[in-house]
Amino acid sequence: MRRRPGGSRPWQPRAGPVPVRSKPPVHRSSARLAHDGRTGAGGVRIAAPEIRFAENGLQPSMLSPMVESFIQSPAVGSVAFDGRIDWTKDGEPTSGGRLTVPGLDFVSPAGEAKGLKGQIEFTSLTPAIVTAPDQRLTIDSLAVGTDATALDVTFDIDAAGINIAGGVIEAGGGTVSVEPFVVPLDPSQAYGGVVVLDRVQLGDVVADSGFADKVLLDAVVSGRLPFTMDPKAGLTIQSGTLGAVQPGRLSIQREVLTDVNAGGGGEEVPPSMVEDLAYQAMENLAFDTLSADVNSLDGGRVSVLFHIRGRHEPPRRQELRLTLAELISREFLNRELPLPSGTQIDLTLDTTLNANQLFSDLMAVNRARQGQQEDQQEGQPESLAEGLAADPQKTPQ
Repeated sequence: MRRRPGGSRPWQPRAGPVPVRSKPPVHRSSARLAHDGRTGAGGVRIAAPEIRFAENGLQPSMLSPMVESFIQSPAVGSVAFDGRIDWTKDGEPTSGGRLTVPGLDFVSPAGEAKGLKGQIEFTSLTPAIVTAPDQRLTIDSLAVGTDATALDVTFDIDAAGINIAGGVIEAGGGTVSVEPFVVPLDPSQAYGGVVVLDRVQLGDVVADSGFADKVLLDAVVSGRLPFTMDPKAGLTIQSGTLGAVQPGRLSIQREVLTDVNAGGGGEEVPPSMVEDLAYQAMENLAFDTLSADVNSLDGGRVSVLFHIRGRHEPPRRQELRLTLAELISREFLNRELPLPSGTQIDLTLDTTLNANQLFSDLMAVNRARQGQQEDQQEGQPESLAEGLAADPQKTPQ
């Protein structure tokens, strides 16, 4: 039996759990100052080989408000920084450094980002932050409601702002990229750019939006979406265009559609009959061409004006058979008729999306995938389904 050091009572082992303290996040950094009073020359060397971010702990915005618009909480991972500031008696101070990101997960304005990696070379730390040209960062995945992977951004920073030379992300089986634009360092200034879609499957976005039970879409599109980001007005799109690069299919349940205006039946044909045929056309439409004009409206809404040409193609072939007596009496005008397979369709579909709610719904889908629950609040904007169900005009021919 052992005794306590310096004590008289024997030490008895105790059964039960042993309390273990978790290791706190590591933040190792140092600053070394050197100055020669005779020459007036000196400098500061800053070394932070490991700065670790943790949920409910240190966050990037606490170190630099500049990143707050791009890297939001919670951020988990680590970065390293090595830099210097030098001065002389008569000359202007010089500075520089290197930021290394081995891996960082965070919340971006577009959704949760995982696996941010790269290095940034700074040629100036003061009075303005400036980087060398063609800096590059990558992200393994970005959760925007649909599968988006392999984000690659090339940029540099100068006194005017963050110059985005280009960015590409793989999504919907294709790519979404941005043309060069500048994000001002002054958050009160607006900026703009162009988003370019190349062979992106829109059906993936619809399926992940929680709207797939009412709309099925197989449309691989390319196009351009010019945008402006204004601190007051928010994100707006002007004169955007999309076009299908191959034939596809569209199926919209009739309860989603409102304000139907169908023509082509003649004066003696009841409007209800033509509208019913138009609904059938929308439920099983195989298109050859599809184009869309995209423009922002007031109140955070977006107008998408589709023009689609194709044919009615239901799973089982349909025919319209009328007897001579029905043609003479015109009794067939008083009953529902099947739309024959192969009927040519020329469709104009005017939809209005609640862009804010669409983004919210996509983020909710992503959170649900991760096992998180979204708080339901009263008075929230209309659902995505309601936002889409606006002003279609259909003309089966």
